[in-house]
Amino acid sequence: MDFPPVIKDWIAGKEVAEITDHHCSGDLVYRVGNDYILKISNNRERLLRERAANDFLTGKVGVSETVLFAENAGYAYYLKTMLEGETLVEKKYLLDPGELVRLLAQAMKMFHSVDPAGCLLRNPDTEGNCFIHGDFCLPNIMVKNGSVIGFIDTEAAGVGDPWMDYAWCIWSLEHNLGTDRYTGLLLDALGIGFDREKFDRYTSM
Repeated sequence: MDFPPVIKDWIAGKEVAEITDHHCSGDLVYRVGNDYILKISNNRERLLRERAANDFLTGKVGVSETVLFAENAGYAYYLKTMLEGETLVEKKYLLDPGELVRLLAQAMKMFHSVDPAGCLLRNPDTEGNCFIHGDFCLPNIMVKNGSVIGFIDTEAAGVGDPWMDYAWCIWSLEHNLGTDRYTGLLLDALGIGFDREKFDRYTSM
C-alpha cells in the first residue's frame, strides 16, 4: 500500500508487516518495527473513537498512545505506539486455565477501576456508569511477566454497563478453551453471578 507522506515520514526505515490474526473489523493493521501499530480504515469514525479512548486512558491504564491521525483519499490512518507483551490467546495461557482466569479478573478490575469522570465517551449499546472496554476478549488483553500491562482495540470503550465486559469475557473464555468448564471459576474470580439475560443480549450484538 502507498502510504501518505506524513505516515511515510514516521515509518521510514522500519519493517512494516501486516497483522491478520484476531481482528475482524475489516481494517488493515500493520506492525511497524517494534515501535508502532498502524491502522487503516475507510471508517474514520471508528478510528477517531479509538483515538479518543486511548487519549482518555493514557496514564490511567496501559494503552497504545496516539502518534498521529491522518486522512487521505477516503481512508483514515491511525498510528499509535505498540504495547510490548503478548495476548491471552497465547498457547501457554490456554493450557493453564487457572492462570488465565486470574489474569482475566486482574484485567477486569484494572479497567473497571478507571474513573469515568470527565469522559465524553459512552458505549452506545449499554447504559451504566462504569468505564468499560466494550470488547473484553482474550486477544485484546496484553500481558507481560505474569501481569496485565494493557489493552488494545479500545474503539468500543466508554461509560456503560459492566455486564457488557463480563458477557464478552465469559464468551471469549469459553470460545478459546472450547468448553464452559471454567466459567464458574471466572464468575467467582470476578465476584459476580451469571446473568443470562444480559449475557444473551450483549453477545448477540
